[in-house]
Amino acid sequence: MVRLSDLVGDTEEFLTERLGKKALFRGGAVAEPGEIASVGDIDRVITGSVLRTPGIRVVKGGNVVPPDRYTSPSTYGYAGLGDVIDPAKVVQHYRGGATLVLGTVNLLLPRLNELCKNVEMDLGHPVDANVYVAPPDAQAFDVHCDAQDIIVIQVHGDKNWTLFDDIVADPGGGKVVPDGKGASSSYELRTGDVLYVPRGMPHLVRTATSASIHVTISVNTLTWADLLKDVVAGVLRSDEYAAPLPMGAGLAERIEPLVKRYADRLAADVTAAATADSVHRTIYRRPAYGEGHQAGLLRSALIGGDAPSDRIVLRPGTWPLITTGADTCLIEAGGRRYRVPAAVARACSLLGYGPMSVADLSADPEEAAEIAATLIGLGLAEQAGSRS
Repeated sequence: MVRLSDLVGDTEEFLTERLGKKALFRGGAVAEPGEIASVGDIDRVITGSVLRTPGIRVVKGGNVVPPDRYTSPSTYGYAGLGDVIDPAKVVQHYRGGATLVLGTVNLLLPRLNELCKNVEMDLGHPVDANVYVAPPDAQAFDVHCDAQDIIVIQVHGDKNWTLFDDIVADPGGGKVVPDGKGASSSYELRTGDVLYVPRGMPHLVRTATSASIHVTISVNTLTWADLLKDVVAGVLRSDEYAAPLPMGAGLAERIEPLVKRYADRLAADVTAAATADSVHRTIYRRPAYGEGHQAGLLRSALIGGDAPSDRIVLRPGTWPLITTGADTCLIEAGGRRYRVPAAVARACSLLGYGPMSVADLSADPEEAAEIAATLIGLGLAEQAGSRS
């Protein structure tokens, strides 16, 4: 099981000294990159999964190829789809020097998705992954910076990265940096190497004589705007703000003195509404978090995986919020709500600190087994080591 520390080394040092500030290169950090995403995995996604746009982009010389140049009408499932990727056309573009970009491909590759969820648990922000398949002597994009912190894992071949020191503060949606001037550093990534690039750091990526596949783990950083927008929206849904503005002539002049009164009231209401529980719900109900919550649940049911083994652990990507009651409690996770016995809620809370022995869930062995089975059956927990 690959975690953030396997990619960046000491996690605390990375968070305090590197994140958002300095690049980090770690040669040979991943001993078996094919276990994360292999050439065969990528080939199956592109040529054998009925991939549809915008799941793939084709890019050459800084220009995105129009999708109609690599899609074909399809009758898969008798649906008459018009946006299905034509593998032969995609490969033809690749042979002509284009780079293939698979977006959010972790959703199609379980081991890569597990890595994203593990990194997500360490950072607290949504994480996904793109894959870049580049032919020799190729440059997909001009010098640019990304809106996300990225961790690059070279899984096949070599690729040269040039990083420029002048970080663009809060780049938003990312920006093209036309000149690429200033102090820079170059890194030749080989299979198994890892490179961290802070958000806003301009970079240029090229291949030379080797074809290349690299995985980009993107940290989709939540901003204060994201949080406050949701909290404010919740407050504004109350009846207090549903009253109409006054009517009549000179409306703007008449309500101008009232705006500050409502703004002050809104600030007070937002402060009152932003409790620890409401902030938790605002952040972790996002689809990027909830997506992985139920992954593998059917497999567990099919093979009888609800029967607990010796140790259980919270499923990667699970951020439970627990509201306690006298007899029953409420667990909220992945946009879902579960009313459970207090013993189950207590066990779920304890799992937030790490894996637990089933025997430690209760002094009664039968109750302990039932608690573990309940958490596994709801998709909140899984057998420790079941993904290794």
